[in-house]
Amino acid sequence: MRSLLCRPLEGLTLATTLIVLAGILTTSSLTAAKDVDKVPELDLTKIMNDKVYSKVFVRRREEHKLLVNHLRSIEDYAKRYKLMKLGLDEIVRVIREEGAKLRGNQITAESEFPKVQELITALAQFLENTCLFGEIVLHFPDMSYRILKNVTDWRELMTQALNYTKGFAHILDDKSIELLGLLNQEINEDQRTDEYVNPYREVEATTTAPPKKKKDKAKPKKGPSLTPSRNEL
Repeated sequence: MRSLLCRPLEGLTLATTLIVLAGILTTSSLTAAKDVDKVPELDLTKIMNDKVYSKVFVRRREEHKLLVNHLRSIEDYAKRYKLMKLGLDEIVRVIREEGAKLRGNQITAESEFPKVQELITALAQFLENTCLFGEIVLHFPDMSYRILKNVTDWRELMTQALNYTKGFAHILDDKSIELLGLLNQEINEDQRTDEYVNPYREVEATTTAPPKKKKDKAKPKKGPSLTPSRNEL
């Protein structure tokens, strides 16, 4: 993980970026590598709790920001679209599958932090991918909506996901909580405040024409008028 973060951003390959994007670079996958097959597998159940994971979560969120910067650096529309589609499809899949595990085992913000490694991974991937979804949709709203239009229930699915994730305020950092609030307004128009504006939307990013100068009203001449004066609209 450390070597991945230390590489120049421009050197990220499509496969490497997708690994970060999907949030699937887990401890179990690392310990399965051939060069570390002699090292005993790390038992997360003995060291992981909500306080420890909150620090891991912040680190993962930093990776998300690196990824957003990388996506913004891709000027080719087709390449960015392809990468984002692969990523968003994977995020939706993770939210569905890991969400089902969490519901089936009644894992909530009020329950005890999971002790089973499979559920620890499920919770981590759910929280991280929900926030990553927010980063992508908020920074690339128009392209995201074009990709998601074929997923009929994505709005309901992700609204439930962000509400579930917001419940873990004792794990999330303040910026992630703020991001989820903005995501809720972005994908649900009825939740938007009067002050909400997404500067990354294509329509709002276009420059508006300067306002037309008002013509000076002609001063009425004294004396009788041959035609009735027009009312200003």
